[in-house]
Amino acid sequence: MHTLYLYKNILLLFSLIIFATSSYASEILKRLDNPIMFPNKSILDQNENNIIFKFNKNFQKDGYVINFWATWCVPCKKELPDLSLLKSKIAKHDIEVLTVSIDQKNIKDQIEFLSKNGASELKHFFDKKMDLYKSLKLRGIPTTILVNKNGQIISIQEGMIKWGDDKVVSKIKKLFY
Repeated sequence: MHTLYLYKNILLLFSLIIFATSSYASEILKRLDNPIMFPNKSILDQNENNIIFKFNKNFQKDGYVINFWATWCVPCKKELPDLSLLKSKIAKHDIEVLTVSIDQKNIKDQIEFLSKNGASELKHFFDKKMDLYKSLKLRGIPTTILVNKNGQIISIQEGMIKWGDDKVVSKIKKLFY
């Protein structure tokens, strides 16, 4: 009897996770009432060099879709090919898709993981100490933030969504333009 109760609770938990992470983006991808300035925190690039996102200086696109993830996060892994698809659909609009890993693993291993999971075309960054993640006060992963060319965070999306969906792409363009 106790085992059956445990299985029911586990099934309920998984159902809630799936329901919560499969929300439709056009309904929940909202513009922040008060944009937040992107913090000046150092993270690592693919070559393990320290970098700070300086919008309108070393980052000069009209907008950025920045996805926070980790190799151990199952929804993050599922989302990676959709982020690549999103990149192909919005690149002509001067919007770039970036990933920021909060994983502690070796960067080379993470890059290999990204390549095997459909995200080799994206630019990747690594926040091993989670300084950037913590300064943004993010609550979980995957979390994706939209940042305009002035370095203002205009939207925060928690959970997994279908980034390559045409309605989501349209919503992202409306948020930036």
